[in-house]
Amino acid sequence: MLITREVDYAVRCVLDVARTGHTSTGAVAERAGIPPSILGRIVAAVSKAGILTTRRGVKGGIDLARDPSEISLLDVIEAVQGPLFVNICCEHPETCDAATNCPIRPVCEDAFDELRRVFSVTYDTLLNGGHVPLRPFVQEE
Repeated sequence: MLITREVDYAVRCVLDVARTGHTSTGAVAERAGIPPSILGRIVAAVSKAGILTTRRGVKGGIDLARDPSEISLLDVIEAVQGPLFVNICCEHPETCDAATNCPIRPVCEDAFDELRRVFSVTYDTLLNGGHVPLRPFVQEE
């Protein structure tokens, strides 16, 4: 899984709005270092996913659509680049001839589950300086 530049910008945009509350796209672009030409597309995608709300006009701008405790990094990632998966066979087993008895598939599914768990950290946790710790690796005997 690759975090694209667009996802990085979306994460920064939502974090900025979570910090500041009601704001303008111009202010977000400046504070978060996001090119304004890209920010419009990002705000549209994240708004369509129900993470941000937008209003035009004198009192217009952008706001969070939900409380920061209800918005995760995973929500933002998937709003911009679609469903997260480690390997196509985990998401669509019908595409792989060996999916039913593949020794690697369970490993990919575990990696997928862990990746989703880590990216499920919410914006309120991020705002308070926290993150989801990785589980210590314990080798089975």
